[in-house]
Amino acid sequence: MSEFIKILIIEDEKIVALDLKRRLIKLGYQVTGMAANGQKALTLVNQDLPNIVLMDIHIQGSMDGIELAGILQKTHSIPIIYLTAYSEAQTVTRAKATKPYGYLLKPFSDRELNIIIQVSIERYESDILLKKSEQHLRLALEAARMGTWEVTKASHKIFMGKSPRGDLEPIADWESFFLTIDDSDKSEVCDFIDRLCAKRGYAAEIEFRVTSDAGKICWYKLYGKSFENGSSAQYQVVGILQETTENRLAKDRLAQAATVFECSTEGIIILNKDKLVDCANNAFYSMTQYQERNLKNKELPFLTHRSLDKNIFKDLWHSVETHGCWRGEIKAFKRNKEIMYIWLTIGLIPVETGMEKQFVVMISDISKIRETQEQLTHFAYYDSLTNLPNRILIMDRLNQSIAKAARDSSLLGILFIDLDNFKRINDTLGHKHGDSMLCLISQRILSVLRQSDTLGRLSGDEYITIAGNVESYDALIRIAEKILDCISKPIVLSNMEIIPSCSIGISVYPHHSENPDHLVQMADTAMYEAKNNGRNNYAFYHPGLTQRAVHHLTRERELHHALINNEFLLHFQPQFSLINKEIIGVEALIRWKHPKKGLLLPAEIIPVAETSRLIIDIGNWVLREACKQLHQWRNDGLDNLRMSVNVSIRQLADSNLQKFIAKLLHQYSLPAHSLELEITESCLQNELIYISCLEQLKKLGILISIDDFGTGYSCLSSLKNLPIHRLKIDQSFVKGIPLDKNDCAIATAVLALAQKLNLQVTAEGIETYDQIIFLLDHGCNELQGYWLSKPVSPKQIPDLIRDFPDQFTSLKS
Repeated sequence: MSEFIKILIIEDEKIVALDLKRRLIKLGYQVTGMAANGQKALTLVNQDLPNIVLMDIHIQGSMDGIELAGILQKTHSIPIIYLTAYSEAQTVTRAKATKPYGYLLKPFSDRELNIIIQVSIERYESDILLKKSEQHLRLALEAARMGTWEVTKASHKIFMGKSPRGDLEPIADWESFFLTIDDSDKSEVCDFIDRLCAKRGYAAEIEFRVTSDAGKICWYKLYGKSFENGSSAQYQVVGILQETTENRLAKDRLAQAATVFECSTEGIIILNKDKLVDCANNAFYSMTQYQERNLKNKELPFLTHRSLDKNIFKDLWHSVETHGCWRGEIKAFKRNKEIMYIWLTIGLIPVETGMEKQFVVMISDISKIRETQEQLTHFAYYDSLTNLPNRILIMDRLNQSIAKAARDSSLLGILFIDLDNFKRINDTLGHKHGDSMLCLISQRILSVLRQSDTLGRLSGDEYITIAGNVESYDALIRIAEKILDCISKPIVLSNMEIIPSCSIGISVYPHHSENPDHLVQMADTAMYEAKNNGRNNYAFYHPGLTQRAVHHLTRERELHHALINNEFLLHFQPQFSLINKEIIGVEALIRWKHPKKGLLLPAEIIPVAETSRLIIDIGNWVLREACKQLHQWRNDGLDNLRMSVNVSIRQLADSNLQKFIAKLLHQYSLPAHSLELEITESCLQNELIYISCLEQLKKLGILISIDDFGTGYSCLSSLKNLPIHRLKIDQSFVKGIPLDKNDCAIATAVLALAQKLNLQVTAEGIETYDQIIFLLDHGCNELQGYWLSKPVSPKQIPDLIRDFPDQFTSLKS
């Protein structure tokens, strides 16, 4: 055995070390190395792990042998034998703390050396076996989620162990654990322990409840047995503490399952291994009108090979046996021969090996569902309002029509129809009347189409017509003109005569594409071209339309980069007060320093940005820069200047707008009334999200004005109910003043309405002195336009305010 034992010598006297090596080799041991200090010893240990270390306490270096032994025990758990001349009590006490396997005082004989090495090796191997046994026991307790406990009769103290998994982690000692035991269980637990302590050889168990620190109720089971303590008269009680919460929950689940079985509205049947009825719940008997005596130990009437198709019966039970379940719909008969359709689920109940298998059958009566199945199928492919084919069915028919056109080598037209300004109908008269109009429009279009044509409703006010087997483009034009003509006839809704119109886009197979999705997309694109051409019109698709769409995408990408690269800037157009005869505000207007096209106006920015989230990012940039500039002007002495900023409808829908503006006001020390937000009339269309945002902005003290008033389609009651401060008359109504009677009438009406509602009015697009006189005579508050000033850079505003023409002082207030 000794030839396999590797020994490391740690000795600072080289002659002694060499002598010891010679003696060990003579005894048949293998010496892995010699070290005079701790660092050298650690290096040798890492290179070749010895079975045992012979250590002198006094060695070279910063640590002595005892300190080195402590390190080796922690890192490698190697048996250590001290071979030293030191025997004083203090040294021995320190050495004992490292738990050495031997301690020989120099000098010693070869026989003594050999014996202590052999004894140490034997002891080390016993320790290893003991550790393995302890680890095995610990893992067993861990696997069982158990902790140990014991009580000695002499002290009557209870010692509690903990589960390595931490399940019993809150249990620091018996006293603290006992306090967590449910009050109703405490006395029984105490009696249980007393009985164990009083009766030798007694074994028992008890289950009780414990409340954890988190307030959760847990269940524990305490197993215990009293044992004699050797030859003494005393004995101790030892046992296991196990958490049984999951077992209790399992029992509860079984009770719940029993309740579900009896109370379920679905029929539940348990079949034995022979697939015969073992039991069933009340719902099953009520549903099928059978009684227990009719079916006990018999086949289910609807699960026999006679009642089911032969293949279904075979596949059903094969699936259950192979996969553990089967689901499907079957036709069955009640006891009175009445037909019922049931949804059937069969499952194989898991059982332990060797136990007889069982099956659970669950049935639901879906007869009413079957009665409405055709209706649901209809809803899946037809529009519920107009009963026209929906998008799914339209695309299916388009595929079929393309296939037929390919076989016949004929043309196929797709007409994309969109009603003009339909949103106004819904917003003004309500969705009920809007739906009525959609149904009527559908009937009108159907009345002028050929029997071979297909009309479908895609969504909202969008229709699509598939016109097959057409000879030429002229035939498609005639169909489009018929649709335009039939739709344009007056409709009376809610005692109001409405003349509807539509825009039609046309694509043609195979000239434009052979792909159905592309054809619909092309017709959609052409429809927007028809709208751009004045609505109530049709337009054929041409590649330039796609190029325009590509330009839109390109421009959107450019705007994104412009925002990142800080290519935007603001110009400001003054607003003149007819009362104070001075400039009292400015409107912030965005400009774009395009790297190739120079300075671009808002028309090149806003329409594209409005179609994406970019409008929120760009709008927030404008707000931030406008507030920053206003802060600078106020520092320069322009304390009473008001900043007007246009806000899009998509910004109002952003839930963060109010917080963002509040943060800007605080950051730039601006009073809320110095900021005016200009919104369009579309924001007043009874949209709760916009109204809510306006109310929040009002609470901040922000002023709200309606831009381009009169060009939209607003509900006038909104002017009374919403927090609006100002109306801005659109320049299209100012342009003809004072010569155009209609423009004069509209401007006069808006001014009168504003005065009655106590609203301020700003007239836009002022270009002549006569316009100013007219507006002043009719009570207009403020002016804005090129006659006063074009939009200018920020540095020009202070000079404009200071050098404003004196001729306005002659105006009457």
